Amino acid sequence: MFYQVRRIVVKEGFSEQVVENFANRGGLMAQRPGYIGKQILVKKVRRGEEEVMVMVQWESEEDWKNWEKSPEHIAAHKSKPKAEKPEYLVESSHDLYYVKG
Repeated sequence: MFYQVRRIVVKEGFSEQVVENFANRGGLMAQRPGYIGKQILVKKVRRGEEEVMVMVQWESEEDWKNWEKSPEHIAAHKSKPKAEKPEYLVESSHDLYYVKG
């Protein structure tokens, strides 16, 4: 198994907006061979910056790569206007993980 993980740190009060954005995406991705599911995690904080983790689970790295280079994925990204970094975004990262145990 394989995970694509996005970590998004935002200013206080904006985590729900990030969750909503990612919750409403993924219809085409979910139809791809090897797609298992998506989880959106929000780190519990008292005040300050908020952290959202979006974890997409795939059967294999090959399945994920096939999605990344698929015409549907490329077209979806091309259809979005080039947006400036949102003011509430503090940092973001994208990592890939293999399930070993």
